[in-house]
Amino acid sequence: MAPSIAITLALALALFAGCSSRTSPGEARYVPAGDLLDIVKDFQRLAKEDTYRFPIPKDVTGVNIMKATLVRLEDYEKKNRGKFTDIVQFNKALSLERLREYDQAASYYRKVAETEGRLGSEAGKNAEIIDFFLRILDKPLAADDPFQYIAGLDEKVAAWNELIKKHQGTAYEYLARIEEERVDRAKVAFVEANRYRLKEGNQLTILGYSQLVTKHRQSKNIYRYLIDFGDFYELLAREYAAQYDPEGLVFDLKAFDQFAKSALRLYTEVVQVDGIVEKIEAQGKIEALRGLLEKMTRLNR
Repeated sequence: MAPSIAITLALALALFAGCSSRTSPGEARYVPAGDLLDIVKDFQRLAKEDTYRFPIPKDVTGVNIMKATLVRLEDYEKKNRGKFTDIVQFNKALSLERLREYDQAASYYRKVAETEGRLGSEAGKNAEIIDFFLRILDKPLAADDPFQYIAGLDEKVAAWNELIKKHQGTAYEYLARIEEERVDRAKVAFVEANRYRLKEGNQLTILGYSQLVTKHRQSKNIYRYLIDFGDFYELLAREYAAQYDPEGLVFDLKAFDQFAKSALRLYTEVVQVDGIVEKIEAQGKIEALRGLLEKMTRLNR
């Protein structure tokens, strides 16, 4: 949230709290402004986090702060009809856009923009930005020609890249990076799913994964991508073993070994990082692949 918005919110809540300063300590928790301040004070800070590089922050209870804030704001509205409506709706919009629910976020921003409060101007600007997001997301892709489909995805990547540059240093840069990343991942998934229909489809898939993990090395999803890349190499190893009898003369252990060790290298990169949930998964895959490698080596002797 921009500093001006935070100041506006703080002043509004402080004024209301000041009007209730005579409330006894035992009744303080029932003061509406205090309740709203409790809801948004941590959210304002955490909503600025880079959600491209890091997961959405958790609140003190360990719940996704965006989802938790939406629930708390809904509860606040039910108990306090008509109070601080613009502030409540503005923060709802912030939560929704961070959750990539752009349609709903834009709707709340437009409602706030119609008000005469100081939040109206900021909400109007945010609604315009979200409209750009929606235009890119809603642009249709060719369904008949795979090459036109890929070209359409490339156009979306270029459009997201323009927004990244335009909103550099803001939360909208992070959101645009997330959307660009999702398109990049979709491109790789499409090529992988159609690799038998494409000339040198396996090599194109490997190239796609290589570009994905290089471009999005700073993403919070990088370890997922490394595992997926390793899974593809493991798939190639298993396909090779299924196509050529490891006990026969045609089976090339070096070719199989190249696929298997490429997968092991990627899994090992993930295992070497502490504190990530993907580590346990990667460890299991390493053990399974080592078992397969040992089996193929013995059969080929």
